[in-house]
Amino acid sequence: MLFDPRPKESRSELFDREKELESLSYFVKSGSPLILCISIRRIGKTSLIKVFLNENNYPYIYINARRLPEYQYSIRGSYTLLAESIALSRFSNKLLEYLKGLRGVKATILHGGISIEFNWKRREPSITSLLEKLNNYGRDRNTFFLVVIDEAQELRILRGYNRLDFRQIIAYSYDNLHNLKFILTGSEVGLIYNFLEFSKYDSPLYGRVSDEVILSRFSREESIKFLYAGFSEAGLSVPRNIIEETVDALDGIPGWLAFYGYKITQTKRFDILGEILEEAVKVALSELEKIVRASRYYGLIMRAVAMGFNNWTSIKRAIEAWVGGPIHNKTLFNGLNRLVDLSVLVKENEKYDFADPVYREAAKRLNI
Repeated sequence: MLFDPRPKESRSELFDREKELESLSYFVKSGSPLILCISIRRIGKTSLIKVFLNENNYPYIYINARRLPEYQYSIRGSYTLLAESIALSRFSNKLLEYLKGLRGVKATILHGGISIEFNWKRREPSITSLLEKLNNYGRDRNTFFLVVIDEAQELRILRGYNRLDFRQIIAYSYDNLHNLKFILTGSEVGLIYNFLEFSKYDSPLYGRVSDEVILSRFSREESIKFLYAGFSEAGLSVPRNIIEETVDALDGIPGWLAFYGYKITQTKRFDILGEILEEAVKVALSELEKIVRASRYYGLIMRAVAMGFNNWTSIKRAIEAWVGGPIHNKTLFNGLNRLVDLSVLVKENEKYDFADPVYREAAKRLNI
């Protein structure tokens, strides 16, 4: 179902991503040990990856790094997510045979599956030794084993003294495990590049080559086709003017288009674009409020850009007028760069704008 609000898992549910699927397939077969799947939020990275994994017979584990905050980015949480990803893999029973010899592995056979625990207090097994076993699994079957990490920019927070630096783990695998590949997705585009640091001399990944699958928003025509296809699938005939109005409002963001389509198919009403936009703005507002908690200046910058102040000088003047005093250039510079890294803002020709029009409307409502 094209309008299913959950990530898609079959090609029939995925609209117009043939080129990206082909690129991903090529990179796994013939490319670098490290593949990045990049886009802003709600473009469909997770759907693309899940469809690819379900269509192909590569053995894999899937780690959702968005769950790391549940564990306060702890060592325990990292080992827990890794153990769960192996236990939930459709290859878990076969993988168990490869893990039995590792210290610190406790496996329990359950009805319909297995449960795996690692001794995180003693960091057993080491993550590299675990990856070696996964690599051996792929080698013995003359294929690649894929380690998929969704929203991998979250891994950067694990770095620090006596913690985990996943860049070192990836670098070791890159150089030594020839039947293992990493696929990292990221929606906070600048943060994932800042985390990996390919061009920084003292980074573990310095000089390493990666392949990239970049997902773009739909064009206006693609957005119209998507809505027509989804409504046809649902047995609804929606007037062209309503579809065009919706596309103009949501600017080719597949997640919001699917959200709109889902609501229409549930209510059978065509006059609720305003209501749906209101719901979407509330969701976006809750996400922006989390960013503002880190610094009030992030909120002031977003408000300024949302109100049409789109270059350095006009943003600075607007904020200074609101706060009644000067803002340091460094503070503004760091704030703008941070919001670009988070893929909230985009910068082009020295001008700033929102990557998502719904975020622009949400920013106008920030309570700062």
